[in-house]
Amino acid sequence: MKTIALLGSTGSIGTQTLEIVRKYPDRIKVKLLSASKFSDLLLQQVEEFKPEYVYVADYNRDVDIKSKILTGDEGLIEISQLDVDLFINGISGIAGIKPTYYILKNGKKLATANKESIICLGEILKDKYRDIFPIDSEHSAIFQCLIGNKIENVRRIILTASGGPFLFTPIEEFSSITVKEALNHPKWSMGKKISIDSATLMNKGLEIIEAHYLFNIPYTKIDVVIHPDSIIHGMVEFIDGSIVSNMSNPDMRIPISYAISYPERWETNVEFLDFTMLGKLEFFSPDYEKFPLLKLAREYGKKGSYYPTVLTVADEIVVNKFLEGEINFNEIPEYIVKILENIKFNSPKDLEDILNIIEEVKEVFQKISN
Repeated sequence: MKTIALLGSTGSIGTQTLEIVRKYPDRIKVKLLSASKFSDLLLQQVEEFKPEYVYVADYNRDVDIKSKILTGDEGLIEISQLDVDLFINGISGIAGIKPTYYILKNGKKLATANKESIICLGEILKDKYRDIFPIDSEHSAIFQCLIGNKIENVRRIILTASGGPFLFTPIEEFSSITVKEALNHPKWSMGKKISIDSATLMNKGLEIIEAHYLFNIPYTKIDVVIHPDSIIHGMVEFIDGSIVSNMSNPDMRIPISYAISYPERWETNVEFLDFTMLGKLEFFSPDYEKFPLLKLAREYGKKGSYYPTVLTVADEIVVNKFLEGEINFNEIPEYIVKILENIKFNSPKDLEDILNIIEEVKEVFQKISN
């Protein structure tokens, strides 16, 4: 029996994780469920899985449950010390930074889809990243391709990008793109923020930085190829010229299940690949004129220091403004660049520095948007 603590249980990653728990009730026990606040869905999950602990960032209403309720920073510290086999972080955006920090500082095993926390904490916690199982389909793919191989034998890793919903949309039409259109990803069912990041290709830019920290590999050995079919999730090319790839139908339950079952593999309720039905797989080079954030992310990732954190936080703020209808789709890169050009900070040394950078980015955005 494996015990898990699930952060972000009501989101896309969280609900798909609980599908796996339902399939294997004799193998997985949920010790903690966590969400931003009490909702009907969270209470239904608590009733079904009966966790010993429930954490909410916002204690928004009184509830009658048997689980011990935790909240605030004290609650985060307490849950990060829980005796569980695996923490799973399905929280969206920068809200995942604090729990990731406390979990890794306590030497716990973490499976995470929260790339923002990996990037923002990369300069101060990268020595702890050996305790991480990536849930992102691309980084799970690279993780699996590297098993049994030495990192010094890697010529490059190749991250695949679907290209999002606007791969073939003329750049002249970007100013009129609606929120609904941007959220309509052709292959993946995801949360709002990551869906917009996929539409701008910023998601892939952030994944470049994440791969650098997770696998301790230089940016010169990280490539991106557009692969609209979303069948190949990642590849590793070795110095002898061979390439190992990870392939499957696009379904997040596969990397989630692998993170939980590792080093074993368990059956999942997913559709298996039928190569005779695929026809052909397509690949394209990225269009950096249409999707400048992909290039920008690589450039600022290379700078290290405070830049990856600023980039990550700026993206989240600006994407939310687009989702709220306050800016146009084509203005997302413009505002992110303005923030990057108007902020300076010392290289972060601890969590407090990271949190200060986040607040400064918010202040800079307010200034430039007025």
